Amino acid sequence: MVAFSHIVSGMQSLMSDTSKNDVCQIPGGSFKGSKMRKLSIGLILLASASIAQSASQVTLKYDDGTGVSGELVGFDDGIFRIQASVGLIAIPAQDVSCIGAVCPEGTELQVAAAPVVLTSLDGNLRIAGDVIEFVDGEYVLATEIGEFRIDASLIVCEGEGCVPSSAPANEEPVSQEVFLVNGTTSIEGKLLGLEDGAYLIEVDQLGTLRVDANTFDCRGEACP
Repeated sequence: MVAFSHIVSGMQSLMSDTSKNDVCQIPGGSFKGSKMRKLSIGLILLASASIAQSASQVTLKYDDGTGVSGELVGFDDGIFRIQASVGLIAIPAQDVSCIGAVCPEGTELQVAAAPVVLTSLDGNLRIAGDVIEFVDGEYVLATEIGEFRIDASLIVCEGEGCVPSSAPANEEPVSQEVFLVNGTTSIEGKLLGLEDGAYLIEVDQLGTLRVDANTFDCRGEACP
């Protein structure tokens, strides 16, 4: 599995009234947990303070696609014990597959090698892992700290597992021509991307320019 290349966390939440101190026995997979919450790159911003605590994070995934995420605190006699938002949960290993760097041997979800690096449009955040599937415009990613769902429209994908992006046959491609405006100053050109808080724009006779995204407004179909 591909390692993390920058900051990433944002664990999926489970919604329940169960006390944090309760231990929920889940025989035979009768309790499926909540469905994986959809993650946007914005949620990852919330996680930078908890990276040190995420080393034991895993996702236990059922065959129907649902799962439970939390800190793996023990694995004995074929039973996972994880600390989730609803408390301490015990789940039989036979009912789930484990996603995460600390998953016990033989319990890992078998994922075909499809490594990717997903980078936010502003270039500040990156997450790496193997693509489990691509569904409803989202990458479902197996990482060292569990499973993530990330909206493909919010990131740039690099790697073998990337899904080719193309406009429908009956739809005109989006024009890359934009105007960057600051008061009476306007820069017209082809938007190449957004990197480290700056627009990269190709301008006739001037070449590629870097323009501060905090100073100039972007106007055009290709604007982020």
